[in-house]
Amino acid sequence: MAQSVSPGAQRPTVTGGQVTGSIVQGGTLTIRVDAQMPGGWRGLHLVEVSVIAGGSAIEHIVYDIEDDKLSLGDQDIAVGTGAVAEGEYLRVSGSDVAVTKGGADLSFRVEADVTKTITEEPRFRLGVTNDFGFSDSITLRLNEPEGARTTWGTVVTFAVAALFVGVFVGNLFASKRRPPPRPSIYQAVQLRIDHERAAKEKPS
Repeated sequence: MAQSVSPGAQRPTVTGGQVTGSIVQGGTLTIRVDAQMPGGWRGLHLVEVSVIAGGSAIEHIVYDIEDDKLSLGDQDIAVGTGAVAEGEYLRVSGSDVAVTKGGADLSFRVEADVTKTITEEPRFRLGVTNDFGFSDSITLRLNEPEGARTTWGTVVTFAVAALFVGVFVGNLFASKRRPPPRPSIYQAVQLRIDHERAAKEKPS
């Protein structure tokens, strides 16, 4: 007789994730959590994101898979709506949450507006919990968005371009400020008189 496997033995796994964006007030963080549950994604219960700074969690986002709602701070909002939940540092709209499900896999993605600058370098704990209370998590640092990294080549290029523009604009304004003096007709007549006088006084 085959031995049955208890549902609790089928533990969830966080298979990946990423956090990109800015932690400065006015910026946006894009957070993605990829999870897997043996037997199907319907065995998953919660997706959790904790923002950790200074050794403690300063913000906590929870997505309830079954009820399709998101919690931030002490506020709950329905996913897919324009409702907004706001914590101390982040603000999330229900329309900025995307969830992809299929087979054993679930991918959660949320864009959170930063309402208060996170002054210390944060870490992000991405976790998932199944219906039996078993959980898994990973901790990540903030990643720069693809293509946003500044290289020394980029710095030099911008510096050369700025220098060229500065010289060009400077010469343009200088030429407008100091137009070349027009020759005076009186000076021309006086030069001709002096020239003729000198020719007459020249000994033969």
